[in-house]
Amino acid sequence: MLVRNGSHGADVTRVQKELKAAGINPGPIDGDFGPKTRAAVIAYQKKYHLAVDGIVGPNTWRKMQTDGFEPGGSPSRPSNPGPVTNNPSAPSSSKVQTMLNEARSHLGYHEGAGNRNKFSSALGRPAEAWCADFVSYVAKKAGFHVNTASAQGVANYLQQQGTWKGRHNPQPGDAVTFRWDGSHGWADHVGIVEKVFTQNGRTYVQTIEGNSSDQVRRKTYPADSSVINGYGRMV
Repeated sequence: MLVRNGSHGADVTRVQKELKAAGINPGPIDGDFGPKTRAAVIAYQKKYHLAVDGIVGPNTWRKMQTDGFEPGGSPSRPSNPGPVTNNPSAPSSSKVQTMLNEARSHLGYHEGAGNRNKFSSALGRPAEAWCADFVSYVAKKAGFHVNTASAQGVANYLQQQGTWKGRHNPQPGDAVTFRWDGSHGWADHVGIVEKVFTQNGRTYVQTIEGNSSDQVRRKTYPADSSVINGYGRMV
């Protein structure tokens, strides 16, 4: 990964999405690395004490991929973060735990060329953007019935089942959908809430997501982040 002012294409779009998810506005998510995106990269580099050059090279990109929770690791926290409190009301149903354990078992998985991935294949679908296929696959393994190829399709199904909650009360095992431009329109992406916790009086969600920079990985967001469309209980 090496993108800078004047770069174009899918890698720039990925960077812009990472910046937006980190709470830093890169301007439109359009695949064009212009002055607003460069300013956002500089702000990101300052925030995480990286070399400040406005260029997304290997070190900055590596941090963007692990700025929440590393697989098998611990959350990146600021100095003197204050207490971290787990959500005491988190559900612990056996189906939820089965689904989360299945999702964890795939952390670090990378897609092949042209979006080829084992989750779409297992569901009888062609190679495609596979965040919803990942959610459908692990849900099916646990005995849930979500099965759709689109992030918005997950939300639509849970709305039909009466378990869509909107942007409130996230719980482990919930589906979580995203709209990267913060408009709360048609969902761009979907993952699963693994953990809910409180830090410095603010609630955060730890997620497991497929097709996140072409892999399965953990991320963390403020529960009320503008890029989150909402949460829904799996059925």
